Amino acid sequence: MPRCQNCGFQWDWKDMFKLSLKGKQECRNCHVLQYPSRKSNFWSYMLFLIPFILISNYFIVYREAGLLFLLLLFLVYVTLASLLIPFLLKLSNTKNTMLKS
Repeated sequence: MPRCQNCGFQWDWKDMFKLSLKGKQECRNCHVLQYPSRKSNFWSYMLFLIPFILISNYFIVYREAGLLFLLLLFLVYVTLASLLIPFLLKLSNTKNTMLKS
């Protein structure tokens, strides 16, 4: 798990999950706001989206899967990705957007 960029406190999964949902989270040790870094935010969500698009297109085109199966696949995939994304995020002291400004 990543460490706070201000004080070096190691974050746990629960704090990183909150960070991934809210986009910012206060460090429990030094109370400074931490944000996901631009690079880790981009790659964690790309690793979430690209496989889902490929898998769902495969089942739609080649397997002629029903809507119920695709919905179940989507729910399982979103749950799994939501649990794994906190492991991929890195912390930053500054708020970074996807676009460079």
